[in-house]
Amino acid sequence: MADSYHFNTSYAREVLPGTTILPDGAVFSVVLRSSNACGLILYHLPELTEVRIPFTDEFRCGSLYSVKVEGLKPSEWAYRYYRDDLTFEDPYARELIRVTKKDLEQTIELTLCRLFPYPEAALKEAPALPPLQWENELIYCLHVKGFTASRSSKVRRRGSFAGVTEKIPHLKELGVTAVELLPVYELRPESEQRARYRLMASEQETEKPNFWNFGEGCYFAPKAAYSSGDRPAEEFAAMVDALHDAGIRVFLQLYFPNTVSIHTRLETARFYVTRYRVDGFHLKGDDAALKAIASDPILSDTALLYYGFPYEELQVVDSENPASGVPSIYHLAEYNDSYEYLLRRFVKSDDLIMQEFVREFLSVKRGHGAIRYVTNYEGFTLMDLVSYNRKHNELNGEDNRDGNDHNFSWNCGVEGKSRKLQVRSLRQRQIKNFLLLLMLSQGTPLLLAGDELENSQDGNNNPYCQDNETGWVNWKANEDSREILEFTKRISAFRKEHEVFRRSKPFLMSDNVGAGYPDVSLHGREAWKPDLGGYSHTIGICYYEGEGRLLYLAVNMYWHPQELGLPTPPAGTKWQIIADTFETDAFLTEPVDPKESHQIMVRGRSIQILSTVPDPDSAKRSKQVRKKDNSSHAADA
Repeated sequence: MADSYHFNTSYAREVLPGTTILPDGAVFSVVLRSSNACGLILYHLPELTEVRIPFTDEFRCGSLYSVKVEGLKPSEWAYRYYRDDLTFEDPYARELIRVTKKDLEQTIELTLCRLFPYPEAALKEAPALPPLQWENELIYCLHVKGFTASRSSKVRRRGSFAGVTEKIPHLKELGVTAVELLPVYELRPESEQRARYRLMASEQETEKPNFWNFGEGCYFAPKAAYSSGDRPAEEFAAMVDALHDAGIRVFLQLYFPNTVSIHTRLETARFYVTRYRVDGFHLKGDDAALKAIASDPILSDTALLYYGFPYEELQVVDSENPASGVPSIYHLAEYNDSYEYLLRRFVKSDDLIMQEFVREFLSVKRGHGAIRYVTNYEGFTLMDLVSYNRKHNELNGEDNRDGNDHNFSWNCGVEGKSRKLQVRSLRQRQIKNFLLLLMLSQGTPLLLAGDELENSQDGNNNPYCQDNETGWVNWKANEDSREILEFTKRISAFRKEHEVFRRSKPFLMSDNVGAGYPDVSLHGREAWKPDLGGYSHTIGICYYEGEGRLLYLAVNMYWHPQELGLPTPPAGTKWQIIADTFETDAFLTEPVDPKESHQIMVRGRSIQILSTVPDPDSAKRSKQVRKKDNSSHAADA
């Protein structure tokens, strides 16, 4: 039957890898090395009859084979390539489809590359997002499917790109400015690896899905399983456009194992920036392509998030002034878990941590960004961080051997879920403490999807294979989760309202403007005398905001109440408590004055925020003081 299809074939010049649809057919291009026999396999849909077009030297330029096939209708055909006895997908395919081919002897599952059968939606005019400034960003890390797959999400198109679009109002309420998406592209079938694990009890093999979608990919094809219809590329593009319209940037995780060439990595980044206007990438895997991507002119405004920074290799010369040799790395950001563990240890009251915490809490990176988080897709959720002392990964099928054993978590007295009011109250307080310190630390805060909803994974700290309610975000609301959601919104808004928490330049810890107060200062039981010793868990941090305004964080991670000294406020003002994580409604409807003007009592494992406000009684008190002084002078005379 295949013989009934006859096409005109010829060598196609000046092409890049991938496919190009022409009015009279299509061009197919692929890099093939070290092959005795290779070529193109065309599959006619839907009966899946095959046409093989062998490649010879006449189709080759170096290792790039290109063939123009005239006379086929793109909507009726799919394709693969073959090399010797193996067949494989086009690494540059724009869409993959799964089909079943039956013959007399067996049924075969095939993954085919689809020739784009419909016109791609035209790119919308890009909205004018503000220039990237790491200190002003708030990133929200999510898994496209897991974000809305649960029925509790109440979206119409669950577990899809469109489902993310439906949740944009939620992201806006949180103050999110960028989303980080776990890998959203198709995986090569051998990378899909529905990995097998032997269950210890039954000695039976069971298959677990690659839920996080890490592996070598067909990087140019948005994942069909994340589409609510049959056009994943269009739905992905519509999601990116909708997020941009809402003022939210899109960062993609790109995982490159060492089998992927630097050229392919660079082309992948360029593709998503030029085709979909993606705003940045979190590069996963080795760092082989980091310099190439960071220094590429097309990607000069593209955000790049990476685990560490080999500065010697990232001296990217300023293209406007090549002779300057000035490194241009403003679009890069450190992304590692050092601050995550530091913050966890501080909030659960570990000793020997105060000095390091204060230094990192106030640290401002020079010339590049620093991503701060307390939870991420790898590890406990925020709810589980305060509910479990140890991981509970039995459902992963590895006898609880997988996942991190060093979580620096604390269950607040009971392992797992608890109805005890005292335990629940302490957990609520600890979650607020984490959120407050994360949001108000210098750098770029990152929230894990669902933490604002008290989402739990039942103690599983490695749900890489849990494509189910364990790995999905639970949107069901109760009294406790509504309290945390409201606090998350308020502390996010508070950070945005106060520039001192969004510094672009390091603190000097001195009065550099002649205001009478340093830009930031530390305090202990007495004002200006901080205790940074190994057994200290209490610190006061005072910020000068300008124009005579001060903010003060009274942080007590000790389990008993502690006193902190308050610096004397500017003339005509007084201190007021505007937030207290010990309270159910942490941001107070009616701010209250401290009982003592120069000291504050902070209850155990809680944080207060104080602000200076105008004091209408200060003039009266000053007048009384002057009158008393004048009387005293008169008596002396």
